[in-house]
Amino acid sequence: MKIYGILLVIITLVYILAPAVAVDRKDVGKSTTVTETETQKKAEASAGTDEGEVIKVFRVGGEVVETVSQLEYLVGAVAAEMPAGYHEEALKAQAVACFTYALYNKAKQEKTPDGDLAGAYLSDSPAEHQGYLSASERREKWGEKYDDYEDKIEKAAKEVLGKALVYDGEYIIAAFHSICSGRTESAKVVWDTDIPYLKSVVSDGDKLSPDYSDTIALTTEQFCELLSLKDAEAEPSKWLGESKVSESGIVTSVEICGQSFSGAEVRKALGLRSSAFTISYKDGDFTVKTLGYGHFVGMSQYGADYMARQGSSWEDILKHYYSGVTITDV
Repeated sequence: MKIYGILLVIITLVYILAPAVAVDRKDVGKSTTVTETETQKKAEASAGTDEGEVIKVFRVGGEVVETVSQLEYLVGAVAAEMPAGYHEEALKAQAVACFTYALYNKAKQEKTPDGDLAGAYLSDSPAEHQGYLSASERREKWGEKYDDYEDKIEKAAKEVLGKALVYDGEYIIAAFHSICSGRTESAKVVWDTDIPYLKSVVSDGDKLSPDYSDTIALTTEQFCELLSLKDAEAEPSKWLGESKVSESGIVTSVEICGQSFSGAEVRKALGLRSSAFTISYKDGDFTVKTLGYGHFVGMSQYGADYMARQGSSWEDILKHYYSGVTITDV
């Protein structure tokens, strides 16, 4: 009877403990559903009940709104937007830029709600707002380096948590890009909107980036098809007309086969890294050389990393790329 009793106890314990072990395995492994739930619970618990202490982000992939703590959002946004190997001061600058942009969009939503965001402050789409990666997505991205990178970015984010950029009493559009040509561009040139703190500034470190330039070759047929050129019967060597560029090298307009294109239109059609490009023709092929990566407005991320490695603080970096701003505590 004692043996049966012992067996009964053992069987009972197995049934009790088995579910807990399964959940632990899911947390460590690839179960996005369980990990996301745990991440959100922790984020909400640390955030408290004050709406000002959380960030509501619309996850485009799942079409759901996640409410996370400000710290969790900063870690996830920086992880999505800047290489984790960058200098700590650059990561801090990126965290402040991401936080400021989130607050800018929150204020914007409070004035004019966007129904497509389902009550969120902004989306996790880099094309629309800025990226954000959950803890499970960060683990998947970094693999074996997850612990080191997570600790590094979290430390940087904690040191600047609650810091934001303002101009004339309002949160700024803290735009940023990967690499510029050696000089950033003004919002006026790129977006045709004059924004006082988004001016063109020197960013020499970008020229040292291994990804500073990119070159592609296109056949005459490919070039013509991608740009949907009309009246292209003439000799291809005569297709290229006058082009106008800004101080940073951004193409503001270029004439091809008698048609006028903006640099942004050519960039989109040809899939270029930026609108700072030159086009040449020789022996049946068009060669397009591009400088930088992104729209060139605001902070250059590579430039920020370069400045940090030269001894600049995160404050120095932000005040260099965003003209006349003030760093404030939220």
